[in-house]
Amino acid sequence: MWYFKYMNSDLNKFRIFNKLKTVYRFAMAGDRHESSAEHSWGALILADLFMTMMEQNKSKIKLDRLKVYELLMYHDVVEIETGDIPLMPDLSHKNKSKNEHTASIILAKKLPDTLSLKYLKLFSEFQEHKTVESRFAKAIEAMEADIHELDYKEDWNGWTEEFLKQEKEHLFDEFPELKKSFGELVVYLRENGYFDVK
Repeated sequence: MWYFKYMNSDLNKFRIFNKLKTVYRFAMAGDRHESSAEHSWGALILADLFMTMMEQNKSKIKLDRLKVYELLMYHDVVEIETGDIPLMPDLSHKNKSKNEHTASIILAKKLPDTLSLKYLKLFSEFQEHKTVESRFAKAIEAMEADIHELDYKEDWNGWTEEFLKQEKEHLFDEFPELKKSFGELVVYLRENGYFDVK
């Protein structure tokens, strides 16, 4: 439209981020599917909870809060290109990393110039799990999905305790508060029949 020629190009390109609000996940949110943007927000809040808890417990693990927030803020932006690829017992993720890497490069070209390189660095850091912040962010992202699904028992159809532990338990080993909470979550799921949903 004619008025976009007067708009700063970065501001115009920023609109691409709004597309994450329209990428829908398998998970429900009320009577509709949850968006990837909503999941990212939930992960940010959960990260704040656990980082505050770790500070109060005088944890020996020191995290750069801003880096954690940035990793979580951008971690699913690639889904603007790929769509959501849910973790499901009957779904293969064989080429997920390769496909997301290719998609991240395509997406970066569409982002505001001032954020393009930053996005690629954060995406790579989150994927490679080489920093303590990226491993913490990955663990938080994984747990947020499970906590969200506590309100949607029917979504657990096909899940087993063994599959959940196999896919996620190792993510929490480095972080005692998260590991303890994941253990409590598994017990709650087992005792309340989530793994028995047909």
